[in-house]
Amino acid sequence: MLKLLLLFGVLCCSVPEVFGTGDIGPGVWKVNYIRKCETDLHKFKFDIIQKKINRTHDGFTANFKLDESFNEDFGIRVDICKYVDGGCKQYQVLSDDCFVNFVNKYAENNVKEGLTMAGFDPPEFPLPAGDYSVSDYIFDYSELPSDAIYGRFCAKGFMLKDTEEVGCVELHVEFKEAQDEDDDDCDDDE
Repeated sequence: MLKLLLLFGVLCCSVPEVFGTGDIGPGVWKVNYIRKCETDLHKFKFDIIQKKINRTHDGFTANFKLDESFNEDFGIRVDICKYVDGGCKQYQVLSDDCFVNFVNKYAENNVKEGLTMAGFDPPEFPLPAGDYSVSDYIFDYSELPSDAIYGRFCAKGFMLKDTEEVGCVELHVEFKEAQDEDDDDCDDDE
């Protein structure tokens, strides 16, 4: 669920920030990897596995545990950096004091689908405490914007309760210039 929010935060929200710089155009998206942030201090625990299906689809399986009801008391902050010469430089920060508002703004339909797969009926907030899993969530990259900013990005999404970080996920994505599928780099017509 958080993965989808982060992905849409990186992919959809940052595009207008640099429109017109020449680093934007048609391309293809790829999630390089997703992982837990390196800390045991967070109380939201999860495991997530990414499986490549083909060049336009990835599958995700996740298990997560909520120690308390997940409601409007939680906020979110997404720190996004873009890889450039010299490392990953801060690019954008997305935040909302209410996680539910963030979901509704950036990824409502995808999150509802994920919640349905996790067994929530109806697929809406608040989420009661408990252990949950989502198996074989298929993500179609072709549904994302076909024009965006070229580059590699890292997004760290922090779940917040007041000012305390209670959960974190790290997502690495890339947007590459689209290649003509009919282009054959091994032409023997010379």
